[in-house]
Amino acid sequence: MSERAEVERAVAENLGWEMLTESERQDGLTCKGPDGSMIAMRFDWSSVETGNHYLEVESRENRESSWKPSGFGLAQKKAQYWAVVNGEDVYMADVNKLSRLIKKQRRDLQDHVSRRNLESHEKRMYARGYLLPLVDLESCCAVICPSPANAPED
Repeated sequence: MSERAEVERAVAENLGWEMLTESERQDGLTCKGPDGSMIAMRFDWSSVETGNHYLEVESRENRESSWKPSGFGLAQKKAQYWAVVNGEDVYMADVNKLSRLIKKQRRDLQDHVSRRNLESHEKRMYARGYLLPLVDLESCCAVICPSPANAPED
């Protein structure tokens, strides 16, 4: 099991969430809460250093292809919570509150386009999103708790 999958399982287990099977993971969904709420979990390790969460909303396969919803752009239609995990905390943001915040602050947020798979010119994927300050993310959160990735070993 990969380190990411181990942390994903640890977060879900610690918070009492059910991990969705691979076939159930559609529209960016990852887990189901005890109350049936759907959760989209994302890992953003660099947010600890930068103080920002990269909130991806669209992606495309190459420069010629059209932009399609991805990340938060997909999850906001089906998820009730957007969970951001970094090396220190797990942020449980209400998707509706986060969506309203993005719409309200869109002009003030730094628009960010990135390219993934930089080492392979043929496999590049372009993503577009916002650099959302963690303090703004916190304003949409129902819960913020320590990350299991930061927990001491037994």
